[in-house]
Amino acid sequence: MDDSILKLTLITLTGFVTTFFVMPSILEVAYKKKLFDVPDERKVHTKAIPSLGGVGIFLGGLLTYTIWGEPTNFQTYKHLLAAFLVLFFMGLKDDLILMSATKKLLIQFVVTLWLAIGGIRIVELHGFLGIETLNIWWSYIISIVFIIGIMNAFNLIDGIDGLAGGLGGINCLTLGAILYIYGEFDYAVLAFSISGALFAFLFYNFNQYPKKMFMGDTGSLLLGLCIAVLAIRFLAVEERVEIGGLDFISPPLVLFGIMFIPIFDTVRVIVIRLSKGKSPFTPDKNHLHHELLKAGADHKTASMILYIVNIVLVGVVLFFREMSNTIGLGLIILFVGGTILQVVILMRYRNRDKDLASLSEKLRQMSDDNRFLK
Repeated sequence: MDDSILKLTLITLTGFVTTFFVMPSILEVAYKKKLFDVPDERKVHTKAIPSLGGVGIFLGGLLTYTIWGEPTNFQTYKHLLAAFLVLFFMGLKDDLILMSATKKLLIQFVVTLWLAIGGIRIVELHGFLGIETLNIWWSYIISIVFIIGIMNAFNLIDGIDGLAGGLGGINCLTLGAILYIYGEFDYAVLAFSISGALFAFLFYNFNQYPKKMFMGDTGSLLLGLCIAVLAIRFLAVEERVEIGGLDFISPPLVLFGIMFIPIFDTVRVIVIRLSKGKSPFTPDKNHLHHELLKAGADHKTASMILYIVNIVLVGVVLFFREMSNTIGLGLIILFVGGTILQVVILMRYRNRDKDLASLSEKLRQMSDDNRFLK
């Protein structure tokens, strides 16, 4: 086995083991201090669950990255570490003491601006929408909007067990593998460190009460930031020559395919909210995972369905990576992703309707037989 691949495997295991073994201590503190996510009318859980899983992801992922990382640009590393720390404490405060959306958005803006100043920004769109190199102002504007958008997209899909963590793990592994192939080893270390921590978190996220844990804003915002940084680095690889058979004609569309579900879901719910005359920040139950739950799927099944859709779309963009017609590639991604999701939801609704019809028929027969009187 290649030394680098062995190293990436060890990095993933380090992130997994660290997070896995710090989670019980976090759970103990949460129960002793009564630090819970209390259910309400817009949430799908029915018990008070600790929401400090993001602390474990942060400790496992960032500690692993600090140990194994070999930053070639210390200035960029310094800005990245500072951004993670600020966002971690903001998310932690929001998980413990709710913060206003305006205040959170302001802090996110400061963090993304700090990253852009440190060199983590989009400088080229590789012909997407006919745009090649961005001027400095557009580079800052697009980078800030992109990072804030991805952070909040992962925050929004964190509505059922395993969804944000699983999709985040798939995205991190995909981007990490691509960056590794392009020689971006330090960013690959970051990706595999976070993915290992996420897989350990999923064990607790899918667990049963009282050993169950949510990632909270601390985890979802850090996850979104990490994936946004990896995506920007993917766009910034200077020499896009054919290495290992990976030659991407339109890197922005490749990213769209990899991150399709959080992007598509976020745009979808915003359009629905605006069409109803509501603020785009108004919480509701119109997300894709809510539709799957309404159709009869449980949390794990809904998450698994969306994992499969994500993996299929990763395969699609890798298969069509050299397609020169970028509009065609974008339509393929939308068609494949949208069709699979719609078919699954319709099938679920159909099965649910059959179950209800069957139950109704049984109740009618029981009533006719006067079995309720016995």
